Amino acid sequence: MTTDTRTRAMTVYAAHFAAHGYRGASLEAVAREVGVRKPTLYHHFPGGKETLHQLVALDFIERRGRDLRRALDTEGDLDTVLRAVITEAVSDPTGADTSFDQHLFDSLDLLEDDVRTTIRTAYTAALLTPLTEHLRTAITAGELADRDPALLCNAFLHLARAVDMTGPDPEQGARALVSLFLDGARTP
Repeated sequence: MTTDTRTRAMTVYAAHFAAHGYRGASLEAVAREVGVRKPTLYHHFPGGKETLHQLVALDFIERRGRDLRRALDTEGDLDTVLRAVITEAVSDPTGADTSFDQHLFDSLDLLEDDVRTTIRTAYTAALLTPLTEHLRTAITAGELADRDPALLCNAFLHLARAVDMTGPDPEQGARALVSLFLDGARTP
């Protein structure tokens, strides 16, 4: 399998996974779409589906982490930065990454311990820790109430995933969500 074919297998698996979740993404369907035999996938992904899944998950996490770091570096106040996090790092106008993100979380219980730990560790380091630290800094600066920054991070991310980026004015949705979040998170 060439590097191009390997990359294609990862791309095809990611699409199947985003659409159908871990249980619904089959190596047979991936092999068929890529134009190789299933044993070829096992040759290049020795752990089979779990290895392919881990590589695709880590690639997604790394890309999402880069997007988050770029959004957190946005110039402006906390409101502006959080809107950038929503529009540039959390929400996807097509909904594909949102589905992928949810399926990624749902798949963790189906994976071997070492793979689950690798994915969780990468997700925490690339996505949760940077946002938590940004919120911790905002708490220290008095921009937010003295609350658990990890709790605020999780609350914000859950809200952010609900923003409909496919509507006529996705920025309006981001503004409304950030306003709702900050109304509850700021010092009264």
